[in-house]
Amino acid sequence: MNLTHKLLISVALAFVLAGAAYGEGASRQTFLKLMDVQELWEEERYDEALVEIDKLLEKTRNDPYDYALANQYLAHTCVLADCPERIRPALEIALRQSDLPIDMLITLKLFYAQIVLVDEDFMTARRYFEEWLDLGPEKPAPGQLFSAAYSHYMTESFIRAEELLSWAISEDKNPQNSWYRLYYQTLMELERHDQAEQVVIDLVARAPNEEDFWRLLANHYLRLEDGRKALSVLTIAYAQDILTDTEDTRRIVSLYGFVEVPERAARMLDDLLARAVLESDFDTLKQLGDLWLLSRERNNAIEVLKKAAEVAPDGKTDELLGSIYFENEEWQLAHERFMRAIDRGGSDETERLHLLAGISAYRAGMRDEARTSLREAMKHDEFRSQARSVLRQLDDA
Repeated sequence: MNLTHKLLISVALAFVLAGAAYGEGASRQTFLKLMDVQELWEEERYDEALVEIDKLLEKTRNDPYDYALANQYLAHTCVLADCPERIRPALEIALRQSDLPIDMLITLKLFYAQIVLVDEDFMTARRYFEEWLDLGPEKPAPGQLFSAAYSHYMTESFIRAEELLSWAISEDKNPQNSWYRLYYQTLMELERHDQAEQVVIDLVARAPNEEDFWRLLANHYLRLEDGRKALSVLTIAYAQDILTDTEDTRRIVSLYGFVEVPERAARMLDDLLARAVLESDFDTLKQLGDLWLLSRERNNAIEVLKKAAEVAPDGKTDELLGSIYFENEEWQLAHERFMRAIDRGGSDETERLHLLAGISAYRAGMRDEARTSLREAMKHDEFRSQARSVLRQLDDA
């Protein structure tokens, strides 16, 4: 049974007692027939119940009250019998009847609002929830208020959604966590960031082992561009073994880099790889190499990037290694990496790589290799002058 069916059945059962209460105002024949229908519900003989209600509908067409009541029971039965196509029409017919008592209108409007909410007809649901509230139900249940709030949230009526959510939460002894989540989202839409933060902090306090709440709190700080607080939240949860997914550890590593503590991020990622918590795939190795570079740990970066280059999809990592070797004046290694990058592809500036490979080969004393690469670089206008200058130095040497 899916969530939609559960909601529909809960809606139907919630109205059975209400229907029985004012059903006594119907004719005796109608009242007795409805009691028979309820007995069929209890025995889960829904098809038979539908037959009995259809007969009752024919008999009560000229009596607005009885006819409305019969249609209401038809809607209840169709919820249980899984014939959703008849639910809304039955309730619409019931609502069109004249001179219905207030208590019946309250029940019908709420029932209809809940049904169209399940159908994701949020604007209609919102209208009927408000009409229901305007009729002054004696004590709305917190769950009903939440449903009304949800219809407002989904139609971007955030101020009213906040009012109803606050009301629902205050009336319930143990509000569901999903209510707080929607309350948080509503407050964020209203840019009431301090209130929203407190809602999530309360959620974490309510269920400190619920990993999603820690993520929600971290995401809250990220939405406010406060990476340090987000990192603090995640590291606390990680230290308590609440967050154990690999994606959580990756986020922590990324946040260390974001808040400009790349060395700590690199050491954490290096440890995770050493313990096989994360796979040594290209993305992870490349990330670690970049973090070591940001930490000015070039030797560590080179060793990791060499591993990354072996599993890389193209030559971009070889190009990066070539640039590092070039800056270190390790000319032969630089030439090898630039040539490997050219062979493996992935760069939009092949001629630039030929120029760098040619310069590296020239400074390594590899004259033939230098000439080959520099001639390739001369094919591009941007690099022709520089490549010609290095070739001239080769000829003069």
